[in-house]
Amino acid sequence: MTQNEHTYTEKRSATAVVNAYFAAFAQGNIAEATALLADDVVWHIDGDPRVSTTGLLRGPEQVRGWLERFPDHFKPEVFAINQLIEHNNSVLAIGRFRHTVLSTGNTIGSDMIIHFTVADSKIARYQIFEDSALLQRAFDASDSWQDQQIKINGTLYRYRDCGEGPTLLFAHGLLVDRDVFAAQVRVLSRTHRCIVLDMPGHGQSGFRPDGWTLDDISGDLALMIRELSLGKVTFIGQSQGGMVGIRLAARDPDCVAGLILIGTSARAEYPERLEQWQAQREVILNGSDEQRASLFADIQRRLNGQRWLTEHPVDVKRERAVMLGHSRTGLALALDAAVFTRGDIRALLPLISVPTLIISGESDRATPPALSAEMAQAIPDATLRTLAETGHHPTIESADAVTQAVVSFLFNNQSGNMR
Repeated sequence: MTQNEHTYTEKRSATAVVNAYFAAFAQGNIAEATALLADDVVWHIDGDPRVSTTGLLRGPEQVRGWLERFPDHFKPEVFAINQLIEHNNSVLAIGRFRHTVLSTGNTIGSDMIIHFTVADSKIARYQIFEDSALLQRAFDASDSWQDQQIKINGTLYRYRDCGEGPTLLFAHGLLVDRDVFAAQVRVLSRTHRCIVLDMPGHGQSGFRPDGWTLDDISGDLALMIRELSLGKVTFIGQSQGGMVGIRLAARDPDCVAGLILIGTSARAEYPERLEQWQAQREVILNGSDEQRASLFADIQRRLNGQRWLTEHPVDVKRERAVMLGHSRTGLALALDAAVFTRGDIRALLPLISVPTLIISGESDRATPPALSAEMAQAIPDATLRTLAETGHHPTIESADAVTQAVVSFLFNNQSGNMR
């Protein structure tokens, strides 16, 4: 046997040992997994000691106990090894997991690398590299676990992450925040994983002080979808969120399984409105609290349907409080992106290849129903739903109707994918 042949045989042997361990672990076969361990095996998991799996262990019996206790603390949702890299007596297993922590009910996902050292066809050392800080949060019952955050290209995005199943990604419109989808998320999170963003300059999210564009947000979200291994998402966008969704579905089709556009447009803002928007921007940025409150009340009267304004005074007041709570600078810059620089993207509509649901409010003066009809004509696989007595915020003004339409769309889309 040549030296090269001997090395090749060793590499195959080390990889085979690791594969055998993963197979035994997946089947819950503790005896078979333990039989693969060297007599002086070391098990190394860094992190907060309150996380049940952390610590240093030595010897097969210690590791056996670790393996036996694992199901008492975690319910595996996903455990995927995407690549094995072997060099000499080391094997790197690269993958991702998503587990539910049984003591808290929190579900955590993380990329991971597991470094195995294999000697004489036995595992001599195991060390896992994962998001130990996130694991610590997942084990803390007092933590507001569903409130997550990620910095993408310099912008801090805060979002709510709840439920399990196919992923829905929600993006709201100008002036509101992620709670505009609250009614839908309460229902959809029973069957889907719902990631509900605060858009830049809104709610708890940050913003870039030099400004941004809707193209920037679309690029950020494509990066997030890929790097967090969300799979193909159904993107649900309201107003400016829908404008981002059009860009995402057309330019990054590998990220999107379906598209729901609510009260949105593919056109640039009407030129005759720009002067009024400029005056409103000045009040948002520099006006007194009283001037800003008066402006937002006036905007509500123009944006929302009369039925909702009359029948839901508490919700109207709550929505106005959200508007007043945004950063002045952040909201002014968000207005720049959603109004002044958003551009005309009608050319992207024929490029959207996924099933699309378009929801329009019959009384929407910000994005009139004709704009939704225009998109429905241009997108190859689009369905249009127009809601009576509804303005620019259908998710709150006609919450049940929107929820039912989304549930039906998701069911039909999923059924279509299964055929």
